[in-house]
Amino acid sequence: MKANQEHHRPRYVSKTLLISIAIIFIVLALVGIYHDFKPELNLILHYNHHNQTKLLHLIRAHSYRDMGMLVVIIAMMNAIPGLSNSVVCIFTGVCYGPIVGLLINWIGNVTGNCLVAGLITHIHFSDKFKHSRSLKHLTDTKHPLIALTMGYMIPVIPSALVNYAVVQMKVSRQRFLAMVIIGMLPTSYLYAFGGDAIIKGDLKRIIAALLIIVVGLAIYKLIEYRRERQENITKN
Repeated sequence: MKANQEHHRPRYVSKTLLISIAIIFIVLALVGIYHDFKPELNLILHYNHHNQTKLLHLIRAHSYRDMGMLVVIIAMMNAIPGLSNSVVCIFTGVCYGPIVGLLINWIGNVTGNCLVAGLITHIHFSDKFKHSRSLKHLTDTKHPLIALTMGYMIPVIPSALVNYAVVQMKVSRQRFLAMVIIGMLPTSYLYAFGGDAIIKGDLKRIIAALLIIVVGLAIYKLIEYRRERQENITKN
């Protein structure tokens, strides 16, 4: 009987091993990016308006290999809990502008979430994680699929949490892909838009991007506050 229980016990992949592999990919890709962008980085460090045109021409003349390395970095950083890829996504906007930058950020973020969702059932999560208030907020709503899509949109919500909820709710592959693709679009564009505004010195666009982020966070906090208040009223 004991042997039978051990046989049916799920085998989990070490989180430390997975994170280590992801970090190796990130470091290797960063080394490649640094090597390819070294002349541009020197111009950025000694930046002035006279070399802006030259800088933009050099930066945006890079090959598909560099785009691929940025996708890898964004995907791996998205997959690691507690690690933000916002700086890299903004850098992508600096390098490739709002449209191509959006595509790179979007593909990277969608790929990262797909990797996490695919590995969820092979990773052990603590009881604290499984019964967290944030997870409950994502699943215990009238429209959980909308809540999960919103979860992908808001950078402060860990992607692992949203993907865990998706897997536990047994969301179909088609719906999952639709949720991730829609959910990752706003932030992917916002970072690319902000990065392009920074390199062009467009203060109005920079302020607009910052305001959108602040408003998004404020809306999230307001929704969270109202849910907690409603829970307290229900309990009393």
